[in-house]
Amino acid sequence: MGTVFSFGNKLLQKEVTKLNNIKKIAIIGSGTMGIGIGIDILNKTGCEVVFIDIADSALEKASMDIGNYFSGLVTDGRMMEEQATESLARVSYSKDFALLGQTEIICEAATERIDVKKVIFGNIEKHADLKKLVFVFSNTSSHTTAELAILFTDSFLREKFLTGHGYFPFHINRLFDVMKGKYASEETFIAGVAFAEQVLEKKVIALRNDHHGYVADPIFEGMGAIIHWDVETGQDLVELPQIFELLTANPFQVLDRTGHMPYTECAKHLGQALPAHDRLKSLYNQGGRHYPQWIEDLEKSGRIGASSKKKEGFFKWNGTPNKEKITGVYDPESKSYVAIREINHLDYWSLSEAAALDYRESTIKSINGLIRIADSDDKGGRSFRRYVIPIMLYALDLIQDHYTTAADIDSSTKVGLRFKYGLCEIIDNFLDHFGIDGFIGLVKKSGLENPDRCELFDLDGKIGPRKENPSLLYLMKKKGWSNLLGYGRIYGTPVSQRNFTTGMMDIYYNDLRYIYPSKKERVASIIFDNPLRGNVWNRNTLDQLDHAIGISIGLYEKGILGALLFTASGKGMRMLGADARQFNKGWFDAKTGYQFLGEQEASYFTKAGVKLFRFIQEMPVWTFGVFGEKWGGGAEFTYFLNQRFDLVLKGVEFDSLKRKNVLRIKKNYNQPEIEYGILGGFGAVQELVRLGFGESLIDELFLQGLTATRAYELGLSNGVGEDEYELLERAFELARLKQKYAVPYAVALYNLQKKNAFAEGHNDERLTRETGETFNPAKNPYISTSLLRLLNIGGQNPPLNLAVQGNLPGWKNNYNTLYDQ
Repeated sequence: MGTVFSFGNKLLQKEVTKLNNIKKIAIIGSGTMGIGIGIDILNKTGCEVVFIDIADSALEKASMDIGNYFSGLVTDGRMMEEQATESLARVSYSKDFALLGQTEIICEAATERIDVKKVIFGNIEKHADLKKLVFVFSNTSSHTTAELAILFTDSFLREKFLTGHGYFPFHINRLFDVMKGKYASEETFIAGVAFAEQVLEKKVIALRNDHHGYVADPIFEGMGAIIHWDVETGQDLVELPQIFELLTANPFQVLDRTGHMPYTECAKHLGQALPAHDRLKSLYNQGGRHYPQWIEDLEKSGRIGASSKKKEGFFKWNGTPNKEKITGVYDPESKSYVAIREINHLDYWSLSEAAALDYRESTIKSINGLIRIADSDDKGGRSFRRYVIPIMLYALDLIQDHYTTAADIDSSTKVGLRFKYGLCEIIDNFLDHFGIDGFIGLVKKSGLENPDRCELFDLDGKIGPRKENPSLLYLMKKKGWSNLLGYGRIYGTPVSQRNFTTGMMDIYYNDLRYIYPSKKERVASIIFDNPLRGNVWNRNTLDQLDHAIGISIGLYEKGILGALLFTASGKGMRMLGADARQFNKGWFDAKTGYQFLGEQEASYFTKAGVKLFRFIQEMPVWTFGVFGEKWGGGAEFTYFLNQRFDLVLKGVEFDSLKRKNVLRIKKNYNQPEIEYGILGGFGAVQELVRLGFGESLIDELFLQGLTATRAYELGLSNGVGEDEYELLERAFELARLKQKYAVPYAVALYNLQKKNAFAEGHNDERLTRETGETFNPAKNPYISTSLLRLLNIGGQNPPLNLAVQGNLPGWKNNYNTLYDQ
C-alpha cells in the first residue's frame, strides 16, 4: 500500500508511526540486487535512497542502470518525464559510510564473504544513528541471522538486525524472506515483516528460526548442485536440467542472468556451515571441493553470465541487455563454447509423452506429466528420480525439522522460483497418485538406481545426514494424513496447510492476506495481495476468498466477528478484474489464438463468483471496501459491499485530443468489458441498478468511468480521500464502531427489508408483522439486552451476546451447500 496500516494489530500499531515516517534508506552494495532494491524503493515510496559502495565503477553502473530504467518507463508511456526526474532526484551515490547516520533503514546487499561483511558491519556500527535506526536488513543468501548479528559488538544493533532477502529481479519478483534469529527483538521482527509486506508489497516468508538460505535459496542451490557434479560436456548443461525446466527453468540459465558469484559463495558457505542433519550437505562437499573445478575456471576467467563483458557464462549469449539469446553452451571438456545439439528424444521419450498428455488436456507443464516421467525408465525418468526426488524429500525435511511450513515451501517455490505449481502441490499430487506406500517405493527405487548418492534418498533414518530421523512420510502414514495442503472447493487450488504440531489445517493464501479480528474490535481484514497472475479474479483467488469467507462466517456465528474490511495491497490499492486466461481452453498460445472453453465451463466462473459475492452481500456482517483504481470484476466486487471508500489518485493516461500522455486524476470505477467483446460477468449492470443508478449513469460509468469524486457525488462512493493511511483509518474506525452493536437479528432483518423493498416495493403488512416479531424475545433473543441501551441509558447493562442465537430473519447460513447446485 506504500504505507503501513495495523488492521487492528496492537503490536504492529506500535511500529506504524516509525515505519510511515521513514525518510531515507541506505543500500550498501550497488550490484544487481542492490540496484533492484533501490528501484523498488524509489517506485513504491517517497523515500530518499543513498547507495554506498567502495568501488566507483559499481556506483557509476548503478547510476546508469537506474537512470536507464526510469528513462524506459518514460519511453514506454508508464511515467511522465517530471515523475522520472523526481524519482532520480531522490537517489544519490557515495563511498562515504558516514551517510548511514542519516538513514532509518540500512539494507546490506554486498558479497557473501564473511570477511567483507565484517568490515561493512563495522562501518554500520560506527556510523548508524541508533536513535533513528528502525532496522538493518542483510540480503544474504546463505548466512543465518545469528552468524551475522554477532559481527556487531553493540547488543542494540543485534536487536535491530534481520536478514531480509529478495529474489532476482528484485523489483519484479514478489518473494521476500525475513528471518528473525535469536538476537532480533520482537518489535524489530514485526517492523521488518510489515515493511516488506506493506511497503515493498512482497509475499513475505517470515521465519522465526534461523535456517541457512531461508527456504527458496537452498532449494534453488540444491537444484544446481545436484546436477553440476554430473556435468561433463556442454550438452549435459542442456539435457540434464530439462527436468527442472518442467518445474520452472534451467537453473544454469537463471544463474547466467543473476551472476555466478552468489552461487559459488553460497556453495562454499553451505558446505561449511550446514548442520550435520541437512540432507543436501553432501552436494557441497565432494572430493574436497564445494563445487566443481570447471565452475571455478569459468569464474576465474570472468565468464560469470550474460552481464559479463563477453556475455559468457554457462552459456554464450548475444543481444541487447536483458534481451539476450543463447547462442552456445560451455563445454568443460574443451573449455570452449560449442553449438547446442538437438536432444535425442528417443532417450527422453517420457518427456515427449508428458508433452503429448499436456496437449491432449490443453495444459502445459502439468503435474500429471511429471508423474508420467517419474514413473518411466528412460533417461527422463532416471533424471527425475536422481535430481528431483531428493529436492522433494528435502522439502519434507524442512517441515519435519520445524524450520518452515508446507505453505512457506509452496509459496517460495511458486512465487520466488517461479514454479508453475508449488513444490508441496507437486508432492501432494504424487502422494495422491502413488499413495504414501507407493511413493515410498518410488523413493527406494531411486536410491537403488543411484548408489553413489544413496544418502540423499534415505527415508528410514538408517544412513547419512538423516540417520535416526525417519521421514515425515511415516508420521503422515501413521496419522492417516495423505496431503500437506488443503484445496478449495470451487477449483481445487491450495487454500490451507497442515499444521504438523496440532494436526489442524491452517490458512495458506498466495493471493490474499487474512487478518483475524481481535476480541475487542471484531473486524477481520481481507487484503487482495498482488495476485500472482496480475488480475485479481482467477481460480486461485476465488478458492481463497471462498475459504476466507467460510472462516469469517464461522467466527461470526460465534460472535467473534461483526465486520469485514476489504482492501488491496500495492501503492494506490489497485483492484483489477478477471484474468482473461481463465476463459481460454488450456495455456494461451498466441500462435493458435483463443480456444473456446465451452459454455458450461466458461459460465461456471460467473456462477461461482456471483454465488460467493451474493453470499457476502446477504450475510449479516457489515462489509467495507477501501480501494483505488478498479477495473471490470474488481469494480463489480465492490458493488456487493455495504460501503465503498475510494482513493483519489493521479496517474499517466493518454489524452487522445492532445495526442500525448498527461498526468491527471484517474478513474476509480472502470467497466471496459464491451471494448473486448465481453460483458460485466459479475453483474455490473444489475448491481448498479440495485444501487440506484439509472440508464444514463450506468452508461457514463461504462463509457467514461467514474473518478472517486464523481462516484461520491452520485452516491456510489461513501467516502473519498487522497491519503491511503487516512482512508483506511476512517473505514476501519467505522467498521470498528458499527460492529460493537451489530445485533445479528437486526442486521439480518435490515438486509431482508432491503431485499424485499427492491424486489416488491413497500409492504405495510409485512412491516407491521416484522415489528411485532422484533420486540418478541421468543423470536428475537437479543431484544432483552440490546434494548436496555435505550431503556436504561447510563445504567450498568449486561454485555451483548453477539453470537448467533436461534433463527435470523431472512438468512440461513447455507455456506456449506453454496455450490451444490
